Order: sequence, then structure tokens, then C-alpha cells
Amino acid sequence: MLRTAVFRQRRAQSRRWIHKLRPYQQECIDKCLAALKAGVWRQAVSLPVGSGKTVVFSSLIQQIPPPSPLATKTLVLAHREELLVQAARQIMRASPGLEVQIDQGTRLANLAADVVVASVPTLGRKDSDRLLRYDPQRYKCIVIDEAHHAAAETYARIIDHFQQQKHGSSNAQGPRRLFVWGCSATLRRHDGLELTGVFDEIVYQKHFLEMIREQWLTGLRIFTVRTSSDIGSVRSYAGEYSTRALSNAVNNSARNKAVVKAYQTLATGRRSVLVFAVDVAHAQELCRVFVRSGIRAEAVLGITAAGTREQILQEFRSGELPVVVNCGILTEGTDIPNIDCVIMARPTRSPVLFQQMLGRGMRLAPGKKDCLVIDFVDSFKKDMSQITVPTLLGLDPQLVLKNTDVLDTKRLAELQKQHTPPSPEDIDSKIEKDLATVSRFIEDEEGGGRFSEERPSGQLDSLKALGFKAHLHLNPLKFFELKQCPPGMSAKEYCEGLDHVSSGTIGSWQLRQISKLSWLCLAPDRYMINVNTSYYFVTRTAKDGLWRGSRRVYMQKSSAFGFYTAEAAIGLTAETLERAICGVDSLIRAKTARTALLQLRWDAPWRMQPPTTRQLSMLKKLGVRIPESIEGVADASSQSPASHIHGITRGSATNLITRIRHGSSKAWRELDKAKGRLETARTKDQQAAASKALWAKA
Repeated sequence: MLRTAVFRQRRAQSRRWIHKLRPYQQECIDKCLAALKAGVWRQAVSLPVGSGKTVVFSSLIQQIPPPSPLATKTLVLAHREELLVQAARQIMRASPGLEVQIDQGTRLANLAADVVVASVPTLGRKDSDRLLRYDPQRYKCIVIDEAHHAAAETYARIIDHFQQQKHGSSNAQGPRRLFVWGCSATLRRHDGLELTGVFDEIVYQKHFLEMIREQWLTGLRIFTVRTSSDIGSVRSYAGEYSTRALSNAVNNSARNKAVVKAYQTLATGRRSVLVFAVDVAHAQELCRVFVRSGIRAEAVLGITAAGTREQILQEFRSGELPVVVNCGILTEGTDIPNIDCVIMARPTRSPVLFQQMLGRGMRLAPGKKDCLVIDFVDSFKKDMSQITVPTLLGLDPQLVLKNTDVLDTKRLAELQKQHTPPSPEDIDSKIEKDLATVSRFIEDEEGGGRFSEERPSGQLDSLKALGFKAHLHLNPLKFFELKQCPPGMSAKEYCEGLDHVSSGTIGSWQLRQISKLSWLCLAPDRYMINVNTSYYFVTRTAKDGLWRGSRRVYMQKSSAFGFYTAEAAIGLTAETLERAICGVDSLIRAKTARTALLQLRWDAPWRMQPPTTRQLSMLKKLGVRIPESIEGVADASSQSPASHIHGITRGSATNLITRIRHGSSKAWRELDKAKGRLETARTKDQQAAASKALWAKA
């Protein structure tokens, strides 16, 4: 009775705060409580920077019913001091009746408090006994701020501690039920680490474009600035550029001067400009270039003393200091609403980090019309993975935006159309009917050249002009019915050309530019790779256009019997196909031995061997019509003319078998039917137009 009375009293207190919530914040809380009631104990919420995530969980924690009379307390986890202080202040503002304590470093919390805001490094460190001070039985909820970090071991260590059953409990067989709630601007991971082990469901999410459209966030105006700094060869680790190598590539005089020049040219009249740099050396050098140009600027770094940092930020908030350069400090938990210009001088492969940086300028402030984003895009001839504003919008990463409003969809569509190569519909329909014609078309484009190992990039660029469907149209069941090679080209050259551009067996020209592993295209929105008995997929969801990762496993029960498990999500979501494949590649590398990994490459030596008799037999069983001239070359010399003419190797046979087994031929039939319907509709339109013209003449 006492517990119920206390809960009702706190819920009544919370209602005085709830009426101040924005509509989407209240909607989020309602959905979280409804999901909890339905049995979803591990929840995640995705809200953009500036949407008030701290406000949401500050109000939510008062409305969470305690699972037992003792379990009334809440633990809030954050990984940085700024986030700890911000969360504590917001909770005290939202719930004056609750006692809030901070547990970090030398600051020891009084655990009698209703809410403890704790540092993850302090509690989750492997050799720390700080966590043992906490009695799990007294906590009803764990809140994780910036929850995209939650896959780390430190978080898992803390959650495991709080899920321990009391010694001697009748339910000691399994973990106790504990409400775990996380929030972040983006819960999408690109490094292959799974969030599914932490959260069961994303119960609420809102995109930053939707928030801008509803005027809860300020608008963004984008300028793209291209540089000559080449980051295509910069090493990467876990899906992100190596900091040292990246700094060496971009921290140069020409680029730093370009940053300052862009500020002088584009950001005149902007009051508070935040610049993101790669590392300390880059931030300091950029700051010096600003100062030498007569612009007052300060650098905020990890080594900056707390007092000095606070003074710099105070001057920045008041408008006295026009430019602040930082690296890795102001990406999370920074509340400076007056920032009206963000300069992206730090390249990244992480959409999470990019959105965090972008979000610094999206908060509303009096007199603030919009936020200018100066997006520096470096040269990445060998690597298409740099995140830019266009990639977040689902556009070509190399699209150049000039004073473009992110909500101006009409203008963005026009720019994308101008930048996109012609579609298959713009090319004579005969090109799609015969791969030999496609080959001749490419030769004509390149001045009569031929496929060769020396000019692969030119061949791929030419193929882009043909569009994606021009290659996917090839039915894997009819691969060997292709016409003979074009005049003037040897059979071997033709075979190498076919293999090099991924036609027929792989299904997409993109894949060899994206990954070194042997990915296959099953359909325009579905790709896969086979790793031993595991099959990894990336699939684009029609509802939101995002790419998601999944996996199924082949279980061998006996030599004659086996089955596939159900397809299960692997906790990976990405805005682009490149990011999705990169994420799965990271996961595969982490779980696969180096020698086995080499065999997964598309250029592995075994793939160039002739097909085996068993492969040819399997292809025939699957319905592939194999010419008699090639059946006798199995396991023979790879120089066999028949195998070259038909483009058949051990690798291409493997590709065909895998694609057919996993639905590629079905996808081809659906595309073929859709194309037929389109042709029928066009014919009817033409007939109707002709009939109308005859009636008009009559």
C-alpha cells in the first residue's frame, strides 16, 4: 500500500511536468510505457540531436512502475562528464522531489538517492569494484544515454550486475527482470557490433528531416566544398578511418586555408561557428590559420583544462567568440543552441558521428533562422565510403550542394537527376537483350577500346551509364545462352570482360567497388555472401529505404539431410548499400580466420579454376541449360576455349548456384514480368494515342 501511494504521488508530480512536453516527447513516453506493459523490457528510442532526449527520460523514469517494493531507484548511465551533469540537472528540474546523485571518479554517490547518474568508465571498468556498492534488488530501471555505445563490454558488465538474482531467490535460475531503456540520435551501427544483445526493440524513432519539417529543429542550408586531399588510401579500423592516418592526409596547408576561406566567403554574418577537426594537431593548426587570418578562434580539446574550456564555451554561447575548433569533445551532450554554422573539416565513415556533428547546429534559438553546414568532401577515388550530407539524404555521395535547403526536395531531385547516369530506359532497348551488344556499346563509348585488366575503372564507369538493370536482366538460368563474343575480341578477352564487370554471375557492377569479398546480388534490394555454413544478407526495407543486415545458417543433420535456419537480424542498419556491406564485412572479419578470409575474396585463385563436374551437374539440376561443348571441360585446363567463350569458371559456377538457390532467378522473373507489363502499357498508350489522332482527323 505504501509503495502504491508513493508511486501515485510521484506520478501526480510528473503530470505537472508532462504538460510542458512537446507532442512527440509525450508520444514517445506513451509508447515506451505501452511497450513495457506488453512485456518489452529492453527498449531503445531514436531521436535526433536537439530533440530533448534527456527531457524524455527525465519524465519517463517517474512513470515506470517498480517491479517489487524494494526496486524503486533508477540508474542513468553516460560515458562523459558533460552528459552526466546535463542529465542530473534535467532530472532535478523535471522532478524536484527526487534526490539525484552523480557517481564518477573521485565523486562518490550517496546510494540512498532516488536516481544515480553514473559514469560508465567508473562503474564498468574491469578491475573496478565500484559496481559492487550497488544492490541490484533496489533498482527498477537503467537508462543509457547515447545508447549507440551500449554494445561495449563496459555496458554489458554493468547490466549483467543489475540483472543478478538475490542469493537464495526462488527465481535464481535466470536473470531478474530489469527495465533497460536507451536513447540516441541514431541506433544504427556500421561496425558489425550488435545492439540486439542490449535492446529488444526500437519502440520510437523520429528522423531529423521530419523534426525540421515540423519546426522542432532549425533548418539546414548546405554548401559542399571539394578538396584535392586524397583520403581514398587512408586505413580504416572497425568501419572508421584511422585517426593518425586521416590527420596526415587532411592536415595540410592548402586544405586548412580552404577551410578558413570557406568561412570568410560563405559564413559572413554567422554568429557562432563550430569547426570539427580530426585530432589535436589538426584542431590546433586550424585554429592558428584562423587567427593568422585575423579571425578570433579558440580550440577546445581533451587536454584543455576544465576551467579554460568552460570560459571558452561561455564566450562562445554569448557570441563574443565567433569560432571554436574542436576534436571529439563537442560531438555529444553539448547544448549550445546559438550555433548557426557547422564546418565539417573532419571526414568520417561513420553516419553516427556525422549526425552527431551535424546535430550541434540544429537546436532552435531566438533569432536563429537556419544553420549553415559547410561540408568538406575530399577525394576518394579508391574509396566511396566517406559520409557526406548527400549520403544521409540517400543521394549520391559526390553530389555537390550549393546553398541548398535540406527540405527542398524538388531541388535535390533535380540535382540528383543531373548527376545520375542515364537509366536503361534512355538506352536503346536492344542493349538489354544481349550482353554482346552491351559490350559493343561500351567499346564505342571508349573509342573502340576493349576490356582489359589495365583499364578496369574505365570499364566500370562505362557500365554505370547503362544502369543497374542492364546487368540484372540476365537470367542466371540462361547464362550459357549468351551470344558469342563481339568481332575483333578474343574469347579470353571477352570472358575476362564479363568476369571483371560482374555481369551474369554476380549480378551488379557495384559490388567489386564496394567490397573485396565475394558478395552476390539476388535482387535490386537484396545482396548476400556465403561464409562456410552462414549466409549473410543486406536487404533494403521498402518502408524507410534503409538497408538492414541478417543471417541464416545451414544446419547439416546428416550426409543426406540439412536445413536452413530462419533468417535473423544481426543488429545492423545503414543508409546506403556501401555502409551495409561494410558493416557485414567488419563482422565477418572479426569472426573469420585470416586464411579462410582470403578464400572469401572475389579474386581468390580458386575462383579462376575450371568448374567441377559436380558443379555442372548441380547447375543442370537447378535448370541451367549448359551447352554440350562445355560439359567436357570440367576439371580440365582453365585455358579451354569452351570455358572461356561461356565465361565459366569455378567461381562463376559457385555464384550461379548460390544466386539461384537464394531466389535470384525468381527476382529476375519478377523484373521480366514488370518489364513486360511496362511494355504492354506503353503499347496501349501508343495505340490509344494513334486512335485519338485518327478520330481527330476524321
